[in-house]
Amino acid sequence: MSALTALILLLFSYIAYRRIADASTTKDKLPLAPLDEASLVLGHQYRIDKTECGVEYTRWTGLLGKVFRIKAALFQPDVIIVSDHLAIQHITQNAYTYSKSEFLRPIIATLLGRGVLWAEGDEHRIQRKLIAPAFTPSAIKAMSPTVLQVLDKTVQRFQHDIAALGGTAMLNLPDYIGPCIFEIVGRVGFNHDLGYNTTESKQVLAAWKQDVQLFSTFGGWLAPHVIGIMPWITKLPIKALHEDSIVKKIVYKIGNRMLEEQKLTGEHSEGTSIFSVLVKESGSKMDEKTLLDNIVTFLVVGHETTASAIHFTLYDLARNLEAQTRLREEVMDVDFTFEALDKLPYLDAVVREGIRLHPAARDTERVALEDDVIPLRHPITLADGSVITSLPVKKGDKFILPFMTTNQDPDVWGPDGAEFVPERWLDNSLEGRDLPRGPYTPTLSFLDGARMCIGWRLAVMEIKLVIAGLVKAMEFKEVPGVKVDRIASPALQPFVNGQPGRLPVRVTPVFST
Repeated sequence: MSALTALILLLFSYIAYRRIADASTTKDKLPLAPLDEASLVLGHQYRIDKTECGVEYTRWTGLLGKVFRIKAALFQPDVIIVSDHLAIQHITQNAYTYSKSEFLRPIIATLLGRGVLWAEGDEHRIQRKLIAPAFTPSAIKAMSPTVLQVLDKTVQRFQHDIAALGGTAMLNLPDYIGPCIFEIVGRVGFNHDLGYNTTESKQVLAAWKQDVQLFSTFGGWLAPHVIGIMPWITKLPIKALHEDSIVKKIVYKIGNRMLEEQKLTGEHSEGTSIFSVLVKESGSKMDEKTLLDNIVTFLVVGHETTASAIHFTLYDLARNLEAQTRLREEVMDVDFTFEALDKLPYLDAVVREGIRLHPAARDTERVALEDDVIPLRHPITLADGSVITSLPVKKGDKFILPFMTTNQDPDVWGPDGAEFVPERWLDNSLEGRDLPRGPYTPTLSFLDGARMCIGWRLAVMEIKLVIAGLVKAMEFKEVPGVKVDRIASPALQPFVNGQPGRLPVRVTPVFST
């Protein structure tokens, strides 16, 4: 018998064992997404990943309830989908009982390094504690002048291009917002110029664009699922699995230079950049490689997620000119400082609504590390007719928390839960409702518990300032006949006709800065 035949037999024996083991569990009796909508080999997961974000989760939740299961890809055990708020709260508050899938860690290590996003358990606790001083309210406030400086450059770039095209132009938002946020995180991250015209910026953004395109291909989708079945693949001497990403190489180069300067002069020890704060606070408790890995994580994840929220919130405003006009009038009446803008109620409502509707990720996956019982807000009727008010969990059970479905749940947000309505945050209509837990806004967008987004304050500050500055200076209108899709690749991306990074809008200057 050949080695390949033996491997295939071993794989199918393992799958059969898991099927038998699962058959006697409560999970096997949970409502199941329609089988005629699943692929025999790819399960329901490929359908979810290749349709617009959240659509299938939301449809199946309406059909089956707030806890159900789907068929996983490649004959893996069924995955439990959870949008019950009490269950979500239990999972997020017990972050070290419900961890990310182990197969994701080598991928994260290659792309971003072994920073706080990669870390689990005690390692995660230690890293998060050391990083926290870089994201306090006072630290974020100190970063706001830098954000405003980069914003001013971005407004000028918009206005220059519009003028060159005759005073009104159809422009692609990601071509402006992405470089703007990337420069911001470069400056507040380690006080380094990553402006859109620098060689380093062009290299990193081009590399990330390639990654986004790769994730949108079938091969890019399939690879993580194969690794999930055969994690030992990550230990093979395959260059693509172990070679540092371009962004890691660039940040390491910059960071190592700055560390050497800091050792010689100490000039960064009193700085306000995240790099300076980490050097000062961590001391000998965090090795230099881990420190740099966290800067890489912040640069890539912080740039991509914040830019995504701004893209789609601006697009909502472009489709709702009444809201855009109201926001413009509000921001024109105050000094353009973070302190003044942060107090504006309608700007706050617009940002909360944008973050609610457009979380950076479509969902997050968790794996139970031990047997447990999850409390439920809503009882579940099982296939045998019995009703449960809590969900028994076995070690190894996989869960998906669908952000968009939960954030737009009509039982919580009303029949207009999928619509852009900033006024919902101003009219007290949310009082007394069963809202999920989360920082800044009661949604899943920043998660909760020990895995809550540590940079949420910075993200909110960036989103508020950039949206306020752009809407103050320009009017944005949707382009008739252009359908913009939201696809996870891997963060939420705008797609037009299958092309990522496309979100065209018509832009006209309305205020000279």
